[in-house]
Amino acid sequence: MKRCQQCQVNVNTERKSCPLCNEILEDLDQTILPFPVYPKPSQMPKKQNRLIQSLSFLSIMAIIITVVVNVLTFKKHSYYWSALVAVSVFYFWILLKSTFKNKGNIPLKLIVQMLALSATTFAIDYFSDFKGWALNYVIPFLSMAALIAIIFMLIFNFKKINDYLMYLLASNLLGIIPFILWIFRIVEVLWPSLAAAGLSFTVLVGFLVFARKELKDEFKRRFHV
Repeated sequence: MKRCQQCQVNVNTERKSCPLCNEILEDLDQTILPFPVYPKPSQMPKKQNRLIQSLSFLSIMAIIITVVVNVLTFKKHSYYWSALVAVSVFYFWILLKSTFKNKGNIPLKLIVQMLALSATTFAIDYFSDFKGWALNYVIPFLSMAALIAIIFMLIFNFKKINDYLMYLLASNLLGIIPFILWIFRIVEVLWPSLAAAGLSFTVLVGFLVFARKELKDEFKRRFHV
C-alpha cells in the first residue's frame, strides 16, 4: 500500500506515481492499514494453462487434418465425416468447461450438457446418412433424464426450491419441443416425444399445485412483475 500526500489517499498499487496527480507515492507500513488488503486474484497454474493450450492446439490440428483428408477422399467416401470430428471436439470443450470451469450450479450443468449432447447426436445423425434416430429417440430421452435429475435434486434439497425453479421450467420447455416437432412431422416416432411432453406437463401441473406461491415469487423476483 502506498500514499499520495497531494491527494491524501491510499493507493494499493505497484506503480511509483499517483494515478490521479502523478505525484510520487510514499510506501506505507502494512500494519497501520485501517482495512485489510484484498488478495490478488488467483491465476491458472502454469501447468494447467499449458495443458489447455496443448489441448486447444491438438483440437484445431485434428479438425484441420480431418477436413483435408475428407476433401482428398471425398470421391471414395462421399459424405462429410470430418464434421463428426469437429462436432465431437466442440462437445469435448463444452464438457470440459461445464465440468471444471463452472463450480456448483449442477442444474445449469445438466441443461448445458443436455443441449450440447442433443446437438452432438443430431449432427452425428445428420452427417452419417440421416436416419432420424437423434430426433426420434435420443433427444426426448435426454430431456427426460435432465428433468428427472433436477426433480431428484429438488426433492432432496427442497429448502432451496427457488434455486431450481427456473432450471426446472427450462427443462420442461425443452421436453415439450420433441412433441412440437412431431406435430410438424419433423419427428416420425411419437411415443418418446409424447412421453417427454407428458412428463414435462405433469411436472408443471405439480408445481402449480404444490409450489404455486414459490413459483409466483420467483417470477416476480426474476422478471419484476
